[in-house]
Amino acid sequence: MKQTHLAPSTPSPTKLVRVTSLAPVKVIVFLLSAVVTSHAADAEFKLILEENFNGTELNPKVWNVETGKRRDAMNSTNAVDVKDGKLTITTWTDGQGVTYCGFVTTRKKFSVTQGKTVARCRFSVQPGTQVAFWAQSPTYGKSGDPAKASEDGVEIDIMETTGLMQGAYQYALHWGSYKPVTHKSNNHKFPAIVGNEWHDYGVEWDDTGYRFTFDDHVVATDTICPGSKSPEFLLFTSESNIKSWNGERPSNGYGTKENSTNKFEVDWVKAWERVPTTKQ
Repeated sequence: MKQTHLAPSTPSPTKLVRVTSLAPVKVIVFLLSAVVTSHAADAEFKLILEENFNGTELNPKVWNVETGKRRDAMNSTNAVDVKDGKLTITTWTDGQGVTYCGFVTTRKKFSVTQGKTVARCRFSVQPGTQVAFWAQSPTYGKSGDPAKASEDGVEIDIMETTGLMQGAYQYALHWGSYKPVTHKSNNHKFPAIVGNEWHDYGVEWDDTGYRFTFDDHVVATDTICPGSKSPEFLLFTSESNIKSWNGERPSNGYGTKENSTNKFEVDWVKAWERVPTTKQ
């Protein structure tokens, strides 16, 4: 999941920012004063993003729908819908054989630095497609040195799955660069079939590493990858290949948007930043 290096922007940490979209009932709130306690690391956090996907469109002050060719498909706004209180990304194929994917990000609009994020998702993914809830640094790979990944940033795949996983998922971390010589990665697959039901997928990270959660329980801890100190923006994406590690796309594609069952749904997403603790 290679990303261009673009500078992010984050909400001011000193005031409450309320953003209302063009849709009549669409409201997204950045709560910069709410403090919660992490059960995983016994740290305090402030809630900085709560998105419930109300209304009928994404808030342009927070979200982007990135478009253009990626892998063997086209990222398109026609693959992304906000309806019935959820974000839906449908991977589908038109009559000319072009496959469309959705690539929803907060690039240059919102980011988290050494905090945590959780999203409630469900998915039904076909071979040749991968979907993910992830975070990325705009300066990933800047130095090309894996030892400097904490400063450059890390690709944090919080929930990643493919059609070959048949409803299971994995977490994955990538750092260093995307060049074979300096690319480092680590991952863990969770074999339980969970995709057809709503579940909460999350990660908390700091200097010591990453703690991945499933329905508010820590299910994996990774201390191999350096803890990212870089701002990380959020992504909900689908990607498709004709044939790759995510499987082989059906010869006739996935069907029209109305008929495709190749879907990734998000009920809500939240993000928190760490509150500095005062030494006693």
